[in-house]
Amino acid sequence: MTDTFLITEKINEVRREMKSTGVWKNEIPAWVKEFEKRTITTGQDFCEWLQFIYLPNRKPEMTWKKEEYAGDYIAPQATKFFWWRY
Repeated sequence: MTDTFLITEKINEVRREMKSTGVWKNEIPAWVKEFEKRTITTGQDFCEWLQFIYLPNRKPEMTWKKEEYAGDYIAPQATKFFWWRY
């Protein structure tokens, strides 16, 4: 299996899980256009960020730009959400 295939499969797995748990949205929130200014404080914020910002930037065609996204990892955003939650 290629790295591209594995990435695609993981993205699809996350999407299926989000849909099955009911957190998948059909409409893009307005804040997505200025997502750098968004503060992740709720589960909905995190799920929207994951769906509309993180996952689309992880598509296989984006992997060739890997160095451009080196600082855009899921952990910092998840930490913002889980830190406020507990």
